[in-house]
Amino acid sequence: MVSPWAMTTATSTPTPLGFLGLGLMGSRMAKNLAAKGFAVRGWNRSAKRAQGLGLTLAATPAELGAYADVLVTCVADPAALAEVAQGPQGFLATAKKGALWIDCSTIGPDDARAFEAAAKAKGLDFVEAPVTGSKNGAEKGTLVLMVGASDQAFARASKVFAAVGEKAIHVGPVGAGSQVKLAGNVLIAAMLQAFSEGLLLTRKAGASPEKLIEVIQSSGFRSPYFDFKGKAMLARDFDQHFSVDLMHKDLGLFLDSAAKHKVPTPAAASLREIYNLARSAGKGQLDISGVITAFEDLCGTRL
Repeated sequence: MVSPWAMTTATSTPTPLGFLGLGLMGSRMAKNLAAKGFAVRGWNRSAKRAQGLGLTLAATPAELGAYADVLVTCVADPAALAEVAQGPQGFLATAKKGALWIDCSTIGPDDARAFEAAAKAKGLDFVEAPVTGSKNGAEKGTLVLMVGASDQAFARASKVFAAVGEKAIHVGPVGAGSQVKLAGNVLIAAMLQAFSEGLLLTRKAGASPEKLIEVIQSSGFRSPYFDFKGKAMLARDFDQHFSVDLMHKDLGLFLDSAAKHKVPTPAAASLREIYNLARSAGKGQLDISGVITAFEDLCGTRL
């Protein structure tokens, strides 16, 4: 049994940590963990994309399972997570009994509970910890984590949280973290869509989108999110922080949960169709702010 571990010190052995999923968010999180004293080895589906990160790379997830006391996953969707954990080269087959698995992917609540059961069957503690803060927060180590876990597992994971984020909120048992994250993403999508429509109509009608943003940010409905996305949209900077494809996936997961619990969510359903429109126009790998370009195409006006 692996003992509950503590943050490394100058005289202690660094904690072996395996990070699976070195994409936009995971690569930055893994680098912070390595900089803050963990003995990080990584794995990515596309090994070529993970080169140059300064990390030792494993050939398979199973190799990391045998190595790590702590496993952190950050992959695109439930199917990808099932593959790295339970596939032919998955890490659960080789993981150390008593190891800690922290999943930072955005998946559904039922998915999270199923992975917790699979982890328990192998003698691992499981923590779900989806994050918000985009790639800038991942780079700076200022993410906010929505954690679903037992009290014991939450405490075990606290040093990892401190290395990648500024706040970890224990929202309840496994499943609660996913549900909170999905609800938050619906709010982000709704805010951004209303903002985009307002900006585009303002431009089409011959008024100033810049002045609209100034009014918004001087009002009771101001938000740092509008400032961040507004500047990017006016500059036509749609470099990916959180992709259209991933938001579409998350809106689908939210609607699946809503159907299960018989909660009507017409706004979320409309938002998913908006993201489907953007994806059908070939904009799936743009940042979510790039959804506005699909509407620009329809009305013949550029912001």
